[in-house]
Amino acid sequence: MSASIYLASSSPRRRDLLQQMGVTFDLLLGRKPPREPAGVDESVMPGEKPDDYVRRITQQKAEVAWQRLLLRTSLPHRPVLAADTTVALGADILGTPGDAEEAREMLTRL
Repeated sequence: MSASIYLASSSPRRRDLLQQMGVTFDLLLGRKPPREPAGVDESVMPGEKPDDYVRRITQQKAEVAWQRLLLRTSLPHRPVLAADTTVALGADILGTPGDAEEAREMLTRL
């Protein structure tokens, strides 16, 4: 069976979930610039709520992945699945910790 979608993610967990659901997919990952669009800036905008942040970032990831697909003219056009994992505590978005101390602080807060 041929793949039905492209997965624009290197996350092994996302691959596992799709496989468990029986979804066939091919990975659509970025290549080195300048040929393909740059990745997504995942900075949180001032006052941005977690649900708005996730929608914005996921939409941008999907758009970048679609542009990558268009540049790869030998690939057939199929739907692209993009996703984002964000940890939030109330309205506070917890990004990737910069070091072990910051990670401990985040885990303590959670």
